[in-house]
Amino acid sequence: MNRTAYYTIGKSKFYVSVQGTGSPLVLLHGAFCNLDVWDEHVELLARSFTVIRYDQRGSGRSDVINSTFSHHIDLKQILDTLDLPRVSIVGSCTGGAIALDFALAYPEYVEQLILVAPSLNGTPPPLRLIWERLLDHRRVQSEGIERAAARFMRSRYWRYIVPRERRARARLKEMYLANGVHYESRLSMQRPLMPLARRRLQQIQCPVFIVEGEWDLLFNRKVGRYIKEEILQSSLIRMEGCGHYPQLEQPLEFAGIVMSALKSSTSRRF
Repeated sequence: MNRTAYYTIGKSKFYVSVQGTGSPLVLLHGAFCNLDVWDEHVELLARSFTVIRYDQRGSGRSDVINSTFSHHIDLKQILDTLDLPRVSIVGSCTGGAIALDFALAYPEYVEQLILVAPSLNGTPPPLRLIWERLLDHRRVQSEGIERAAARFMRSRYWRYIVPRERRARARLKEMYLANGVHYESRLSMQRPLMPLARRRLQQIQCPVFIVEGEWDLLFNRKVGRYIKEEILQSSLIRMEGCGHYPQLEQPLEFAGIVMSALKSSTSRRF
């Protein structure tokens, strides 16, 4: 099955891509990205899985955020629309937080989780990170997204996110520029799962595999290691020579790690 289309769920439109055949595998993008962050992995993964990607609300080609919502509920509604009752999930950055909330809210839907430099609801980010996000938003509003993108890519602070390799840098910049809807959105309208996930991780019973980048922000690495400590069926691998988005910086190695983790989890079930 290969289909990319807009789906209207409730009052919002979501841009969704479904490719391949086999067990369902959902790929959740993170901040400054959209579903295109997985472009270099889909061909390989779709040989063994039905791969579902979508631009989250307030990202890419999906609708702007203008009312209260929850990402984990959006994910459930998309899966129900596609008639997919049980899936594995790869969640990157904020997509990792969505995956964790989803696994806590709807454990019957989740086969396993692969979390890439995940965020975690209930773990406040550093004040510097909050400030830099606010500055980025203000630059887009005051200078336009083109100039803001150029400043983002040159920023010393964001170097843990921005790849060093030229082609990967260009791909991240393309996604940044395609995320104008994010800067038009009312981001405060997002509601995480309650009670917050940080204090509930021990409830997660499915296998969890965590990927850490060597050059990622220390705060992010600590979050990943905390998740590993709290979840019984979890393991962590460190990818050397990359930062917050190893799927952009080392796509072939990353795809191999994901395939290995998925196969390992499958073998443990039999």
